[in-house]
Amino acid sequence: MEKKILDIGGARLLTQKSKVDGLKLHINLANDEITKAEVAKAKAEKDVVKLAKGLQANTDALAEAEAGLEELDREMKECSRGVQDIKDKVGDAKTEEENSKTKLDEVKDRLDDVSEKIRGFKNLEVS
Repeated sequence: MEKKILDIGGARLLTQKSKVDGLKLHINLANDEITKAEVAKAKAEKDVVKLAKGLQANTDALAEAEAGLEELDREMKECSRGVQDIKDKVGDAKTEEENSKTKLDEVKDRLDDVSEKIRGFKNLEVS
């Protein structure tokens, strides 16, 4: 019976069967591509969520670092003012030291004068 079917329209049937097999092959390949694309899409969606969380974490860390930087900047300015105050005090102390040296030299000179007068008076007394 198969032989009769092939004899009657076998060539046409084989052509159509070949077309159907080709179409099935194309459909299977398209389904494979669709599956791959769906898997890639799902992975990309997960990556988007993951990267969004990472971006938020980095944004938060940046804000925290900027706040820390502002605090350090404020502390640095306070230290600079403190250093300037110390420099001013050192300058005042140097001026005071110079004044004290001048006064000490004056007192020494007066002491030398008085000592000289006392020696002279003692010499007069002895003579």
